[in-house]
Amino acid sequence: MREISYEILDLMEEYGADEEGIRRILERDDRPEVLFTLSPVRENLVEWIEIQPEDRVLEIGSGGGAVTGILAQKAKEVLVLDPRLETLEVDKRRHGDLGNIRYQCGDLETLEREGGPAGRTFDHVFLLGPKAEGEEKDGGAAGAKAERAAADRCAAGRRLVQRAAAMVAEEGQLILALPNPQGLKYLAGAKADPKELSMSLKELKELFAGLGGQASFYYPLPDHKLPTAIYSDGYLPVKGELPSLSAEYERSRYQLFSEEAVIDALGAVGGFPPFANSYLVIWRKGHGANTFR
Repeated sequence: MREISYEILDLMEEYGADEEGIRRILERDDRPEVLFTLSPVRENLVEWIEIQPEDRVLEIGSGGGAVTGILAQKAKEVLVLDPRLETLEVDKRRHGDLGNIRYQCGDLETLEREGGPAGRTFDHVFLLGPKAEGEEKDGGAAGAKAERAAADRCAAGRRLVQRAAAMVAEEGQLILALPNPQGLKYLAGAKADPKELSMSLKELKELFAGLGGQASFYYPLPDHKLPTAIYSDGYLPVKGELPSLSAEYERSRYQLFSEEAVIDALGAVGGFPPFANSYLVIWRKGHGANTFR
């Protein structure tokens, strides 16, 4: 399958990569993959996060520049790390005129070879929608083989988060966003992206408990890809204020139950978090051991 970044580069050649060009591309092409890369709604996920003018940021996975611009507006410098040259090229065409962004083709091993976590740390490390590494599920594979492959990908995902956390400077923070396999949209019939790492709330809490520090959990709705609202344990969704959960960018699917009605019911008994479609976790290093909020 042709990587979507190549198609976006073709569209940029035709319409341009500036704000007006992006607007024209979105008017012409509303495929989910294009929206996830180019829609300004994606910035809602991170625009509220406090970043100081002297801070250094590492963005692991370019996402075609979906949030790179907003990070560069806040920070002193941003290093964008991605193994795909074509994805970095989309990012460069959008934000290359900003002088505080550096692009590097590679992964965390690339940075580790340059000096290791102790010599290369950042005030903020962003890991948004990381890919699930390892063997992909074969549609014709036996159940046991598919389960082993899924377990391997999950283990690789945990290692990725742990290695990203090692890149965080003392008193810095790791920002992780990913889907929840037990999210209501998936229970209601939506198809999960097998290429994207996903974890349940229980798995995330176990993972961050092992890292120490302080982890805060947030719940973007409809999800982390195009969030229109972000909730927290201090303010959970209540009836009457929910964003549209039947997102228009999703492909047609059967809906087995009303997600809005279930969220209302879960909210009434404080049971929403385990069934959120996505999680946004902000983990702060050096803020005590194994604390959550």
